[in-house]
Amino acid sequence: MASDECWVCRGLRSEDLVLMREGDIVVFLNPEPFNNGHLVIAPTRHAPIDEVDESLLLRMLLLAKRFVEVLQRVYAPHGFNIDIAPSPHVHIQVVPRWEGDVSFVTLFHGLKTVPESLRDSLRRLREVMGYGT
Repeated sequence: MASDECWVCRGLRSEDLVLMREGDIVVFLNPEPFNNGHLVIAPTRHAPIDEVDESLLLRMLLLAKRFVEVLQRVYAPHGFNIDIAPSPHVHIQVVPRWEGDVSFVTLFHGLKTVPESLRDSLRRLREVMGYGT
């Protein structure tokens, strides 16, 4: 793996982070999550938004919608942030949010505490999706 490879490319190949694969799209847990359940939805091909077709973007958005429902069932957050990053590797991030989820540790020390391990998040999400462990 090249050292200059983008973090999205690394994430979609990290089987310990991958939640599901659907054709040419991968859904994986962000390796540096803002909150529990922070997901990334990305095409397998490294490309900016202007180099992918509209049908791929639509399928990514539909997966984001589907995972909002899954995350709601697993974590019952107060809301979500959904971000589309257009380049260098187009992807969508879905971040569950809770009232007051920015702590003093984040504000004063630049750290984010996430109470659940990525492995536990992956297990819980897969159970709700019917994938087992």
